[in-house]
Amino acid sequence: MRYVPIQHVKAESFLAKPLINDNGHILLKAGAQLNESLIQKIQRMGFLALYIKDEHSQHEIEDVIEAEVRQKATKSLQAFLEGSIDTRKMSTNDMKNLQNKEEEVKSVVKAIIDDLFLQKDIVMNMVDIKKVDDYTYGHCVNVMLLSVMVGIGANMNKQQLYDLAIGSLMHDVGKLFIPKEILLKPSGLTNDEYIAIQQHTTKGFEWLKNYSEFSAPARSVSLQHHERVDGRGYPNGLKEKDIHIYSKITSITDVYDALTSDRYYRRALPAKEAIEYILGGGGQYFSIDLTRIFAKKVNPYPLGTLVRINGGMVGVVEVINNENFQRPIVKILQEKGVKVTPWLCDLYKERNLVIESIIFSV
Repeated sequence: MRYVPIQHVKAESFLAKPLINDNGHILLKAGAQLNESLIQKIQRMGFLALYIKDEHSQHEIEDVIEAEVRQKATKSLQAFLEGSIDTRKMSTNDMKNLQNKEEEVKSVVKAIIDDLFLQKDIVMNMVDIKKVDDYTYGHCVNVMLLSVMVGIGANMNKQQLYDLAIGSLMHDVGKLFIPKEILLKPSGLTNDEYIAIQQHTTKGFEWLKNYSEFSAPARSVSLQHHERVDGRGYPNGLKEKDIHIYSKITSITDVYDALTSDRYYRRALPAKEAIEYILGGGGQYFSIDLTRIFAKKVNPYPLGTLVRINGGMVGVVEVINNENFQRPIVKILQEKGVKVTPWLCDLYKERNLVIESIIFSV
């Protein structure tokens, strides 16, 4: 199984992971064989990358939670938020329903934390596949999962992880108050539009404070996740000591998931480049200590990844080195453009060799 941009997907490949929209509905099941017509249809639907299985990639890449749990988290978040934002139109019965939906969100999050809490060595190997116009809810679930993994790496207790999960899941609730034509604008924002986007932090925080029973630290993430440790973030220009750790973690995972997601106005970055951006922002945008923990929780070269190695070699990642993700064992398939009998190259031992890039065909 490997992650492949849609323009590199070949006919006769098999879909390795189901295509799921932002409502949690399965659009195409895993195992479907792809042809040119279906690939074009998938692209028109807004999917710009797929997980496929071919002769180079028989390995399974496991998500940190089951697909059904991810769908349930997405659906519970959507049910809680959609139709609940305009509280002026809500009856007493509507408010009661909102409380019930909040309890469903809490229940799903608690189950996720119970499952992940004891997995101290858990690592994110997958980039979630999202439609470019179904971004918000899937993004929030990804940010929650990434944040929990960083929290585990920071040795948080179960209650802290639960509050972190709730806060990171709800971090973008304020975007429901922002016009979609601004959120989905494919070109650059005007100054007024940028100011409007920034207001999602305060609007989301006020809504959660008034209409949810989530803890104060969890709610604060919606307000602070665009603050930066050097004081040049928004809305309040806080410096590192004044930003809650849940918000500092979410600021990292929010940016990472945004960078590795396809949008109307740009293509997704490879995980390696996004991780380098996060590490490069340590001390300026993000907490240095938390960026280091984050980098140990996200693997840029999952099993089955096709890579180009200096010296003209091409191969597929065969074994992950958990001590250093940058130096896996690679099964070499080509040398200087010539197919060779496959052999294993341990980059941890071959220190003069490095991965130069991820490729998508041989």
